[in-house]
Amino acid sequence: KAADELITMSNKVGISTTELQKMQYASRFVDVEVETMTDSMFKLTKTMNDANTGTKRSQEAFKRLGVAYKTEVTGELLDSKQVWADAIDALGKIGNETERDALAMDIFGRSAKELNPLIVAGGDSLKKYGDEAEKLGVIMGEDQVAALGRFDDSMQQLQASLEGAKNKIAVALL
Repeated sequence: KAADELITMSNKVGISTTELQKMQYASRFVDVEVETMTDSMFKLTKTMNDANTGTKRSQEAFKRLGVAYKTEVTGELLDSKQVWADAIDALGKIGNETERDALAMDIFGRSAKELNPLIVAGGDSLKKYGDEAEKLGVIMGEDQVAALGRFDDSMQQLQASLEGAKNKIAVALL
């Protein structure tokens, strides 16, 4: 079931199951839920698009952070996962908490306050804990997760067929 949920989340947020597992492990230590991180990535993507289409407030927020959100040559948006990591790191370097929180709100919206423990810990902490999780053997490979997801699907089908048989017996007894 956990593998099936991991696959579903991976499909929703566009992050590999390996990276999600690393984030899940890191979330234990940086005290930020994985859902908060992924939700903030969605908000960041919207903010990147707003900045790209001319919203001055979003453009100014990226400029003040010193974080690029599009290529200078073609103007195409950069990979949002990398921009997210760059923004977390840049915010962590701002000493004035009020200024940091205001910029975080401009970039990530309401989820910014929930990201503060990660911002304080720094984006490198995700990499550090992700590497630690791999060394400890906590991370399952993509193929393993997929196989467990298929097994979960089979178990759900079996459970549904048993439910159907139970319903038929109940109707027959009536």
